[in-house]
Amino acid sequence: MNQTGEVQNEKTQLRRLLRDRRRSLFSAEVTEKSRLILERLLGVAPFLHAQTIVLYSADENEVQTEAIWHEAVRQNKAVYYPRITTDKTNLEFVRRLSGHQLVPGTFGILIPPGNDLLASVSETDVVLTPGVGFDHYGHRLGRGRGYYDRAFRGVLAGALRIALAYESQLVSAIPMAADDEPVHVIVTEMRLIHCVAESPHL
Repeated sequence: MNQTGEVQNEKTQLRRLLRDRRRSLFSAEVTEKSRLILERLLGVAPFLHAQTIVLYSADENEVQTEAIWHEAVRQNKAVYYPRITTDKTNLEFVRRLSGHQLVPGTFGILIPPGNDLLASVSETDVVLTPGVGFDHYGHRLGRGRGYYDRAFRGVLAGALRIALAYESQLVSAIPMAADDEPVHVIVTEMRLIHCVAESPHL
């Protein structure tokens, strides 16, 4: 097996472990940990100052985001959610307006109605990023389709990437491929992690 195949195999095994770990959380645990993560996020200056944020609709016991949405609306921020393009190759980001109820999209993940798409981001914008697992260097393990990695090199390029994760999603090292994109900050129910730019295992 070549190096790329080995990395993908390691990712597959780790993804299975971490998804099972997250799915095993009780509903009350998800609610309480998500509340603590929101409280910590509200102390992050770039989030408070951002005029535009990218959010996501929680799935499979991911950190809940509806309270973040309400807080962003209260702060008059423009909020966008990911939507898989018609050809299922990339993400586009749709604005959710006050009063919008989310509707089922591809793979059953909830998305805003409408077609007000994000054209670009700036350095003062924030992308609140989901993931299956993370390490302290900011390396991210997603669902394996590369959607966010491509978006970070495309329409989301330049924005601050803040991952929302439970402590149980953190591991010592995420296997990395050449086209994987890291996050800059991780917010958990217990702490705020400013990710190290250089990793000894790259």
